[in-house]
Amino acid sequence: MKTFLKIASILTLGLFFVACNDDASSSKGFTKSGKAGSLTVIYSSAKPLVVGDNTIDISITEGGKAVSGAKVELKVSMPEMPGMPYMEEVKTMTASGDTYNGNVNFSMGGTWQVKIFIEKDGKKYKYSSSVIL
Repeated sequence: MKTFLKIASILTLGLFFVACNDDASSSKGFTKSGKAGSLTVIYSSAKPLVVGDNTIDISITEGGKAVSGAKVELKVSMPEMPGMPYMEEVKTMTASGDTYNGNVNFSMGGTWQVKIFIEKDGKKYKYSSSVIL
């Protein structure tokens, strides 16, 4: 009887780990897009967003052509809640080819407001979004 219980426990534990390890979903990245005036903004990550450090890539196009030479800032924030202060991180994104990228830290799970500020040819644009971790 003890042997049967050991085998059943091991099989149950093994099935639990197999069910929790969904490689297909854990390898998918993250992407969101929208408009900021005449600009199309796409922000993404090669990996799913997590609590902690994340690498964010931002692509900006206008009329189907990549926008280069812009100043791009990414601001993530979470509003103040009972027992928790307002949280915010602002990053100046680095141009790399046709994309802008940088690292951002989401310090806890929940809904984060995302704002992308773009300055191009003296004009300012803002794209607003949110993510849930």
